[in-house]
Amino acid sequence: MVKFVSDQRSIILSYNTVERLLLGDFFHFNTLDRFLKDLEGFDKKWPLIGLGTTNWYRRNGEVIVDGVTSNPCFLWADPQTDVTGSILNLMKDSPSHPSDLKSPFVGKDDAIPQFPFLAMAVCNPEDLREFLIPAGANLHQFIQNKCTEENIGLAAIHAEGEFEQVQYTTACYLPIGGIDPDQGYAADKNFKSANLKSGIWHLRGLYGVNPTIQSVLSASGHPLHLHGYTSNKQQGGHVNQAIAVKETRVTVYTIKDINISIKNLDIAQLAVKKLE
Repeated sequence: MVKFVSDQRSIILSYNTVERLLLGDFFHFNTLDRFLKDLEGFDKKWPLIGLGTTNWYRRNGEVIVDGVTSNPCFLWADPQTDVTGSILNLMKDSPSHPSDLKSPFVGKDDAIPQFPFLAMAVCNPEDLREFLIPAGANLHQFIQNKCTEENIGLAAIHAEGEFEQVQYTTACYLPIGGIDPDQGYAADKNFKSANLKSGIWHLRGLYGVNPTIQSVLSASGHPLHLHGYTSNKQQGGHVNQAIAVKETRVTVYTIKDINISIKNLDIAQLAVKKLE
């Protein structure tokens, strides 16, 4: 069990960074076993909120971390389905068409989920704040404005309710050579986009106002990184826009610490599988 700054303080555990992922780092990954082990020292009832992606080449998808420390849930939005971002629970189920699950890393079982980036907040309930987003408001703008007003620098976001004009994406091709970070989630060939007119969504996100933290948890200039899934778990992914249909409660857990872990940096060049 890893001992962090304190297992009594809210903390984000970040495994690698978004910046390194977009530059093509699929080799310093972690697995579910590592995440479960790192959660052992925390209160079993503390909420988990997080996001990430997988190493599966041309099928990276989006990960949503949910649940509590004693019963974590790692949901995966699969880009390679008829419905963009079909949801699967990686703790219980395996993706369809296992022959399509290919990792760039040499020497590992490709069917086992590998996470080149994942960040999850372990949230002390004492750090909870609640806000009401009015009907017709843009969720991203509301959260960013409210965090600015409340002088919140680092937070985990939890919202559930009916949202319309939901725009979301799922990563379908993160090339080994990386993509231009300035394009982010606008790169059409790298992400499948979808729109949902209206529905009940479960939204989980991480917010960091500091530019250095943004390079860890999000993309530069985007303090809020939000993933989510519909109530029937039929679809989900990286959420770019969501408009509240009616007044909706937004829970914000202020986060005190962040721990960034990058594995096996002693090796400069790593072998890459032939994936095409």
